[in-house]
Amino acid sequence: MRIGYADTKFSTVILIISLSTIIFLATWAFRELPNTKWRWGNFLAIYFFATIIYTNFGVWLHEQLHCLAYRGAKPENRTLIYFNRKYILFLNGYYRVIGPINYRNNRRALLAPFGLSIGLAVVGLVGNFFLPNWWLPVLLTMAMAGIIDMTHDFYMYSKIRVIGKKGRYWDTGKYMEVVWKE
Repeated sequence: MRIGYADTKFSTVILIISLSTIIFLATWAFRELPNTKWRWGNFLAIYFFATIIYTNFGVWLHEQLHCLAYRGAKPENRTLIYFNRKYILFLNGYYRVIGPINYRNNRRALLAPFGLSIGLAVVGLVGNFFLPNWWLPVLLTMAMAGIIDMTHDFYMYSKIRVIGKKGRYWDTGKYMEVVWKE
């Protein structure tokens, strides 16, 4: 069995919910900015830098968290991460594991980047006590970007969850191959 990227129905649901939330958060952040003649410029600059930070450091950390799940496990030395630049400013990447993976490690690897979204939300909440009021909605926006980034991970997890320990998994980075154990 081959499990690839998320189908349109699955992706659309996550995108609609996430983008609706991002629009709400962006509106909240805009309202929290001081009402000066530079309000729109400040808003655009903040979101531009947040986008650059997430699409570089966030994407890098996302892939590192995938592989962190293999630390101390047998496939640790068989994990490879590939990065490339898209449109000069944006980092894109994926990881792959050479050889078979058990269900437990595969599940942890697919869901590990969810910690990035949780971490961004926590940093936003903590920073809200002593940083400007726009800080929290901007960090929550970045957390939602992390959810969008995990669309295919959630899809693959939903598919392998049904198989569980009855299967053996090979993660090629672009798709996952599953063989049922006898």
